[in-house]
Amino acid sequence: MPRVPTTREVVPGAPVNIILKADQPTGRTVSGTIADVLTRGNHPRGIKVRLTDGRVGRVQSMGTGGSCPPPDPTQGQRTRRTTSEAELPSQNIGLDAYMVSTRPRRGARRDEPQQPVHDGSVVTCPVCGVFEGDETAVAHHVAGHFAD
Repeated sequence: MPRVPTTREVVPGAPVNIILKADQPTGRTVSGTIADVLTRGNHPRGIKVRLTDGRVGRVQSMGTGGSCPPPDPTQGQRTRRTTSEAELPSQNIGLDAYMVSTRPRRGARRDEPQQPVHDGSVVTCPVCGVFEGDETAVAHHVAGHFAD
């Protein structure tokens, strides 16, 4: 098996050749510039990286970077730390943290229960005179008389 680059070589801004997950059976490589290093430490199949164009894969070899400036090792460490902090929560949060209690709190002001919107009176359909119900039901029924 050919030697894959190590974490010393694989830093943000470095030109690399990677194998995408979908291309693993064929071994087809694509080249690009590293935006983020996703694997901590060395890996026998290659360090996983995200390229500047968004593609993710494992580094197989270093690319030829005539147009790319030499990478700054401190930049890679700073980027990696910032990325990992943004992706990982500072603590494990369970689903119970998102649940809202339906019980009233102690000492909370208790409002009077609101009266129903309708007073419960029965209304008869003014069109046919047969249908009876509350105001909302009769309005819906009357609209049915005039629909095509």
